[in-house]
Amino acid sequence: MVWQRFLLIPIFLALAACTTPPRPAMVPLGSSGDFGYSARDLGPDRIEVSYRGDAVAVSPYRPREDGRAKAELDLAHDLALWRAAQIALDRGKAGLKIEFENRDSDVVVQQRTYYRADPFYDPFFDPYDDPFWPTTCRYCGPGPMYHFDRVRTATARAVVRLTVTLSQSFDPTADGMVSAAETLARLKAARSSAVY
Repeated sequence: MVWQRFLLIPIFLALAACTTPPRPAMVPLGSSGDFGYSARDLGPDRIEVSYRGDAVAVSPYRPREDGRAKAELDLAHDLALWRAAQIALDRGKAGLKIEFENRDSDVVVQQRTYYRADPFYDPFFDPYDDPFWPTTCRYCGPGPMYHFDRVRTATARAVVRLTVTLSQSFDPTADGMVSAAETLARLKAARSSAVY
């Protein structure tokens, strides 16, 4: 029985090596996976910040209405705004305003068909001689009869793009303007534990 324990050790080590630790979501695009933020300047005080989330499994029948897809859109929006607030503070700006916002989910739905031989196949069974068998049999013919299973899967990837105007000072009376420091503190507290 001791030798069986030694056989299990490599299996457990192989399974442990296959699991990847969670990676923080607030990273530059492509630094630790196929997700992250990117930014570009549109003018002296205008920037475009994008965040691309990781692919998450969603319902294959109504993927855009799935709660996980909506939660990913909210997360991507918050992380893009977090990056915009970081850029504003790095440039000495106190306020920021979202001028344009685009939210989208890239959805991929796949259907796979798996064929397997019928375990009760009888090579001498003639379905046309059996009165209880349907007259049209799509699996009849020479060779074994097959069953097939169709499996549908879907993934959704959130993509958010924000066009942001940076302001030297924060004016709480200005329509749509938010404080860069307060926004950064709020989003760090809410989203710093986000991982993929």
